[in-house]
Amino acid sequence: MKPALFLTLLAASHVALAADDSCKNAMTTLEINDCMQKQFEGADKRLNLRYQELLQKLRQNDNGVAADKDKPSSLLAQAQRKWITFRDADCDAKYQIYIAGTIRNAVFLGCKIERTEQRIKELDPALW
Repeated sequence: MKPALFLTLLAASHVALAADDSCKNAMTTLEINDCMQKQFEGADKRLNLRYQELLQKLRQNDNGVAADKDKPSSLLAQAQRKWITFRDADCDAKYQIYIAGTIRNAVFLGCKIERTEQRIKELDPALW
């Protein structure tokens, strides 16, 4: 990689981290893991709120569908359960790659945070 490109990418990553890095003062593995766990819990709460918001919107469209299994809200609930299974399995695979290292929990939690933040975007009611 060319030095100029590397420096540009490095600067961009530091800007991104500084903008939303509540863990910047964490120094030890335990502090980092604790902070990332809190970040995941916050993202998970936001996901649940977004999911409930979309579910409520979809329930307004359920009236015209006869079978409960075919209602948009039922299909979303089914998809969400499958998505949680996917997220957890995907992040478990990353955890296993780093199983012997102290970074394993940070990789696992980082994966769960990333997947959860992406799902929050996917469930935006304005997109449905």
